[in-house]
Amino acid sequence: MLRIAVCDDTREECDFIVEYASVFFEGRQMAVHIDTYEKGSELIEAGQEYDLYLLDVLMPGLTGIETAARLGKGNHAVVFITSSLEAAVDGYSVNAAGFILKPVERNHFEATMERVVNQYLGEREACISVIHNRVPVHLKLERIAWFENRLHRVFVTLTGGETLAIGQKLSELQEELKEHPQFLRCHQSYVVNLEQVERLEDSCFHMREGQLIPISRNFYKQSKNAYYHHRLK
Repeated sequence: MLRIAVCDDTREECDFIVEYASVFFEGRQMAVHIDTYEKGSELIEAGQEYDLYLLDVLMPGLTGIETAARLGKGNHAVVFITSSLEAAVDGYSVNAAGFILKPVERNHFEATMERVVNQYLGEREACISVIHNRVPVHLKLERIAWFENRLHRVFVTLTGGETLAIGQKLSELQEELKEHPQFLRCHQSYVVNLEQVERLEDSCFHMREGQLIPISRNFYKQSKNAYYHHRLK
């Protein structure tokens, strides 16, 4: 899922940008989560990581340029939204991915997003954001072996055996991973990554690293079908 932050101190303009972004990415079948902020300081203090930042240049307090500078260099793209071409020039000092002039027109917005996606966001590895020790952690899906609900908490086991306690419920993770059919609910307490399954037996999956993941009776038929469909891809 692509995580987007929109930061603009004008509520009406912020709403337009959110609408345009939602329509654009939905039309390209890209799942997105969009958060909005009114100030650059509010965005920085939130401590969240995003794939794409859409920042107004002229805001009270921290400008969009200053906000981008505080974000630092990372695996993200920054697009500035501005009514001043002169102010936009400073964006090159923080490696801006693009600029959109106000008032924001849908055609110009979509043309810029098309270029940014192709140049900056097109080849990103699939990840999921989980909460570990109250801190967001991005995990590559290929590293995840399974999720387990145990002792009223959810744990994620990674390839190599490392286990992390996380803040989300199993049902929430299942919903977030619905665009990735390799993740299968095979038990009331387990969601397994079929990419990490060695073989299927009557009541369990044998994982590549030797562990056994149970398959409950209620989930057996759909688990069997999903496993063989996955193997035949």
